Amino acid sequence: MPPLLDDLATAAHQAGFGWRARREAARLRKEGGPVRLLLAEALEAARTPAPDPAAAAWHHRIEALRARLRADPALLAFDDYGVPHRLARNGPPRRVERTVAAVCRSSAPAHQGRLLYHLARHLRPLACLELGTCLGISAAYLAAGLAEGGGGRLVTLEGGEALAARARTHLGGLGLAARAEVVTGRFSETLPAVLDRLPPIGLAFLDGHHDPEATRAYARQLRPHLAPGAVVVVDDVRWTPGMRRAWKALAAEAAVSSDLLTVGLAVFGSA
Repeated sequence: MPPLLDDLATAAHQAGFGWRARREAARLRKEGGPVRLLLAEALEAARTPAPDPAAAAWHHRIEALRARLRADPALLAFDDYGVPHRLARNGPPRRVERTVAAVCRSSAPAHQGRLLYHLARHLRPLACLELGTCLGISAAYLAAGLAEGGGGRLVTLEGGEALAARARTHLGGLGLAARAEVVTGRFSETLPAVLDRLPPIGLAFLDGHHDPEATRAYARQLRPHLAPGAVVVVDDVRWTPGMRRAWKALAAEAAVSSDLLTVGLAVFGSA
């Protein structure tokens, strides 16, 4: 998508997210329960760029990084294990070459980053997991939220070595290296060992393999390793008919779910 159209689409998604977050926060408050109330607080805070000085400072620093990356013409060559392609989860990757600027356009937009920040800050999970690091924008928001909330650490998985190296540099530059570990490799190969060594996961973000079968498989793999009341965030839940079906099935299994148009939140265990 051309940059101008991409920016217009992001603005439309942000407007839709703001409206939906407001509605969902009201619903969750009405239903009650400790996790629902924390989610409502996170949604309300995420609707505005600067609800408090700490959030405003992180937003400014991370978005300044995004602006630099979106102007970076350097070429990156890396293996792409995700979609769009119709290979099996364990099929061969595509070798691609893209500019940093082009890669950055697929990073989580600012409003979604704020949501991740406030989820991590309000939930204060002992362990946080991300599938799909890319250049580290969403990881930075998650790690910053953990730092401000006094939560634990983030482990983020990325298939492309060049992307993972860049993400480590960016997280280090933001002073978040101690809060975030970047693991490189195919998810099907790296995820089992990561899950075995992590404490129960309180917050997970699935954003690295936008395929319905893979999404359901990763969710099933995560379930035994989730803390009570854990929140799983799924990106692009309306991207394709298959992703809509995958999200609907996941939401049906959750104690509570929230469809925010571009992402979905599913809570497992007591909410």
